[in-house]
This record gives sequence, structure tokens and C-alpha cells, in this order.
Amino acid sequence: MGDDKKKYSVIAGGAGENRKVNGIAIEVSSSSTTPLHVDVRVFEEDTHLVLTVDPVIRYTEEHPIRLMTRIMETKPRIPGSVVVNDTNWYAVVHDLDAEPVCREEWIDSAYKESLILAEEKAVHRLGLPLLGTVHGQFSAINSLDLLIKNLSIRQFSNLQKIVLLEKGSKVRGLKMILSQTVQK
Repeated sequence: MGDDKKKYSVIAGGAGENRKVNGIAIEVSSSSTTPLHVDVRVFEEDTHLVLTVDPVIRYTEEHPIRLMTRIMETKPRIPGSVVVNDTNWYAVVHDLDAEPVCREEWIDSAYKESLILAEEKAVHRLGLPLLGTVHGQFSAINSLDLLIKNLSIRQFSNLQKIVLLEKGSKVRGLKMILSQTVQK
């Protein structure tokens, strides 16, 4: 019987990790967690939607001239907008042709649009990184402040939880920032 010891492990998260803003629970999770328990995941993107493209080149049946024509005719997305592709949304907060490439007003606009879309599409759990911090040098605290501001000024009947997605090594730091910024 002594050899039947059960092994337990600590699961990240839990009730102690949640904070609420305007009735919406906010928690931090590793972006590599699988399965990620969210209805929609938001990715940080640029105006040409190339930051999240799979770096592996894949064979396509499309003729190369048609492919190049389609690429040349593609219009850049508006900074601050959100591109919806089923359960993957792309927050356009970078313009690689501009200086600076990432701006506070674009991040603010992308948060606003993501929250409006979440409510319109009856999303209950939204997973997103702190915008501007994944591919840019925007401060996590400033990005969190923009998210909190946008959460505070809206009424929600569908959205229940926001999961802030962070790289594994930075999860603890983001949890500390969240706990210092938002009261339980």
C-alpha cells in the first residue's frame, strides 16, 4: 500500500489568480497551453498579416502568376482594426511601413474593436496577448491599462472572461502586474 502514493501536480491558474474588471474575469495563462479554453483567440498582427504566417513554405495548386497577382493586389489592413477568421482574430497593431511601427492609439482601437466584436458574436471567453508586447516593445503595464480602460467603459451581457496569453517564462511576471493593477 505504501507504493500506491498518488502523484499530484500544481495546475496554473485557479480562483486566486482571477481579477475582475466591470464583471469580466481576467486571468493569465501560458500561450502554449493546450487545449486553450477560450472561444476566440486574438493574435497580434501587422497591416499585411504576415507576423503570424507559418514560416514553412507549402506547395499550392495555384499558378505562381495568379498567386503573385493576388499578393500584389492585396490592400494593407487599417491599423487598429481586427480581422476575423472564424475563431482566430487578428488585431492589427503594427504597420511595418510606418515609424514607429506600433502606436498606442492602434492598440487602444484594436482592444475596443475586439471587445465590441466579442459582444456582438456572443463570445464568452476571449484569449489575447497584451497587444503591442508580442512583436513590439510596448509596455505590458500600458497595454493592460488600455485593456482595462476599454473593459471599464462598456456593458457586457455575453463576455465573461478574458485570458491574457503570455509566453511561459513571462507568465509569473504578468500575473504580478495583473494583481498589482486590478483588485480582486
